Amino acid sequence: MRVDVHAHCYPKAYIEELKKIGIGGEGGIGVEIPVWESAEARIAQMDSLGVDVQVLALSAPNVHFADTGLSKTLAVMTNDFIAGISQQYPERFLSLASIPLTNLDHAMAELDRAMNNLGMDGIVLGTNINKVPLSDDRFLPFFEEIDHRKIPVALHPSRAIGEDLMPKEDVTLAIPSNVGFIFETTRTIAQMIFKGTFERLRNLTFILPHSGGAIPFIYPRWDISYRSRPEGHPLRSLPNLPSHYLKRHYYDTALSYYPSSLRCTVDLAGIDRMLFGTDFPYTNDFRAKETIENIENYGFSKGEKEKLYFKNAAILFPKLLQRG
Repeated sequence: MRVDVHAHCYPKAYIEELKKIGIGGEGGIGVEIPVWESAEARIAQMDSLGVDVQVLALSAPNVHFADTGLSKTLAVMTNDFIAGISQQYPERFLSLASIPLTNLDHAMAELDRAMNNLGMDGIVLGTNINKVPLSDDRFLPFFEEIDHRKIPVALHPSRAIGEDLMPKEDVTLAIPSNVGFIFETTRTIAQMIFKGTFERLRNLTFILPHSGGAIPFIYPRWDISYRSRPEGHPLRSLPNLPSHYLKRHYYDTALSYYPSSLRCTVDLAGIDRMLFGTDFPYTNDFRAKETIENIENYGFSKGEKEKLYFKNAAILFPKLLQRG
């Protein structure tokens, strides 16, 4: 069984609301957002790839807007829509809730509704909430609740903090998505590790997209930095090396499926913390197919592939055990 933990669903009504506020591409990076056609159409695409289950979620820009009322409205609307798909086709889809974290009360209420009333399987968050880092103390009560309830959190890069400083030409050249997105994930996890968020909240576990951005390649620098700092440095308040906290999270293969990327991720996290992901439907060309081909040809054993494709995801999403 193959479970794609990194797949997106955009209701037409959501996209129409984005157009009203001047967003015509994905988070303003010039990539047109693919409208959800139907569950039947998506299932046909999955079958052609040999994918059994998709975990559906919004991507950027998600529901993180300065207008807190709009954020709440879009969260409720998209969660109802995505949860409805997974309820109607429970053998093929799971669902992740979007959370309007621009207002803590709204966020707590929608988290409870999504988990308890809609029966969704986890949540998805952008790497920043309207340019406020997830490590900001204002979000701590929310993450304490996530930690208490052991809810899996899928992270997805959103508009990079500082993107406004990039030359306009960078957008045309796709620098924000090919570089900015990668380092949004990397920066977010570094901030939360260095600040001690993961030390404090022992159950807080993220699904990191695109194999964690640049993390698998550059994380040794974090450990070196930790070891070279004198006692009393803020970073040394952590009782463990940064890599200790990285091994808690899960890393998906979306757009990080070449052998060099797989090798770095295996070296950091091990096969037990890797997940199959494609970034569908953005990769409904050669890329989703190449993801599977590269995994199949990498040299993983049968047992390792079973973990990557299904068993690791089933730890995070117990409903999958009813299918496996």
